Amino acid sequence: MMLLLIVTSTINLEMPASLHRLVLAHATIAVVAAIVARLVNEPVSRRFNRLRPFELYGFRPLLCHDGGASFPSNHATGAFALSISMFAVPSYGPVLLVLAFLLAISRVYTGLHHVTDVLAGALHGLLFAVFFLTLYSVF
Repeated sequence: MMLLLIVTSTINLEMPASLHRLVLAHATIAVVAAIVARLVNEPVSRRFNRLRPFELYGFRPLLCHDGGASFPSNHATGAFALSISMFAVPSYGPVLLVLAFLLAISRVYTGLHHVTDVLAGALHGLLFAVFFLTLYSVF
């Protein structure tokens, strides 16, 4: 959903040219940061192979999901990489950040992740967003 919002924001024809360039640049950074963060995150979660709360405590989760590989949360990583990368764009960043927090909360609420899973994922996404934003500002 967040990715769709970012992509559609880049084709807003009524947007001033300067804002359109800013949105396009940050949307590109957001997508790259989210993809790279996910690629790095995947082997990390496989390495830790932490049990999900529903496996550990024996309850039925609200959503169907395979077990294992809970830490760090891939969803939180991607959501925070996207939202932080877009934060410099007025009216997009804050909305996307709220959506990222809601996604993280929902992953815990549904029993798919521990709080520390989504916190680590959020930090991971933040670090990749800051890295690519810094790289962009240098070049």
